[in-house]
Amino acid sequence: MARDVRIARHVRPLVGWTQPEGLRRLAFALRPLIDRGLEAHDIAAELIGMAVGWRPARPAAYIAAALARDRTAAPAPTADAELAADPATHPEWQQWLNSRRPDTPPRTDDDRRHARLYAWDRWYEVAAHYDDDPDDALDLYGTRLCAYAVKRAVRATGSPS
Repeated sequence: MARDVRIARHVRPLVGWTQPEGLRRLAFALRPLIDRGLEAHDIAAELIGMAVGWRPARPAAYIAAALARDRTAAPAPTADAELAADPATHPEWQQWLNSRRPDTPPRTDDDRRHARLYAWDRWYEVAAHYDDDPDDALDLYGTRLCAYAVKRAVRATGSPS
């Protein structure tokens, strides 16, 4: 109750039509908003929207009635409905799943050694790999082969402007 009164003490100066009401009555009326985790400024924003252009004679009673009306207008979701929601249907989750690279086994030293020995004559593939993902190309082919491939690619296509 002390926390509710403290929040009501902060809300009352922010909302002009609540100022005639006592702190305890105001705190009791604000309890549903406080229980939702709203802070004083958020509660004040809610209250300002409740009575635009007029002053209720009994602010606490008006707040309680308005919150009760809103509570009955919007039926509470059932626990089954919350559990039935499928997170895989969320578009951002689907976008992330589609953008993921397929899981590949970790690269071994033998993979690197083989790529560095046998990719010198496929420098165009190395240069294309370097253009796509420089870090991965350097890891796989090494600095010397990547530099050679990029140099050959520049010579073959002309100097980049």
